Amino acid sequence: MGQVLVLGSINMDLITYVADIPALGETVTGGRFQSFPGGKGANQAVAAAKAGGRVAMYGCVGDDALGQECINNLEKAGIDVGGVIIKSGVHSGIAQIMVDARGENIIAVAPGANFLFDATKFVIPEQSGEEQAIALFQNEIPQKTTEAMIQGFGGCEITILWNTAPACRQKPSMKTLELVNYLICNRIELRSLVGEGNDDTLALNLCNWGVKNVIVTRGEQGALLVSGEEVYYQPAFSVTPVDTVGAGDCFCGVFAWALSMGVSARLALRKASAAAALSITMKGAQTSMPTAGQIEKFLLSGS
Repeated sequence: MGQVLVLGSINMDLITYVADIPALGETVTGGRFQSFPGGKGANQAVAAAKAGGRVAMYGCVGDDALGQECINNLEKAGIDVGGVIIKSGVHSGIAQIMVDARGENIIAVAPGANFLFDATKFVIPEQSGEEQAIALFQNEIPQKTTEAMIQGFGGCEITILWNTAPACRQKPSMKTLELVNYLICNRIELRSLVGEGNDDTLALNLCNWGVKNVIVTRGEQGALLVSGEEVYYQPAFSVTPVDTVGAGDCFCGVFAWALSMGVSARLALRKASAAAALSITMKGAQTSMPTAGQIEKFLLSGS
């Protein structure tokens, strides 16, 4: 079994459940409140760990109670937190989330300590020659920092996954894209990178920019994997949604874990799609991540 190195954000999710998400200028009442450890990086790390992966987390939190709770939660999931830096005098990242009765959500993030991650001080951990090491990135720390770390992996025998969520604010450099083995994005993030068009064509354009493989997640329409000129479609699994928060992170973390186990990209895509479907049947982000056993049972059930 290889190792999954997750480099990115660690937040506390502050969630209000409402019947309908308010319109601009509108106030709604009667919602229920819950808080869960979150952040795209931490969510993806927990997803990979709960699926059975050997995971190490790299990121920053503040020296406050929220940050300590996030670290404790990562440790509870069996994740190596030696790479998590505690920044003095800075608040930990938070995400304010509203979830409606249909399970849809809107999110606003105050990154805090996440934006203080220093790429120049990151040292790539040594890997055994027999390991299938995976480095997993997102976009909740500054894109400049993320690209610098991806470029730092150049020449290493490590598979690089980049989940471009939230959407890139500027086009990544060709040097970065050429090092990315799998770029994972949803339709909004895809169009932010490439422009308007159909999913297949836009993903093929990204491959022409140098990315080796592109995965586009498309909600109820499943996902597609583009490798060179080849396009593979993974159908969605039918479930009744309760809370969609963290589904994309679940997908990325489980996909990284599956690759670290040496399975094919297509099988990893199927496992990740099943895991994401399972995650939206439960509340919260990290609390909804399924185990490998749950994923396999779901797949065997023919769902």
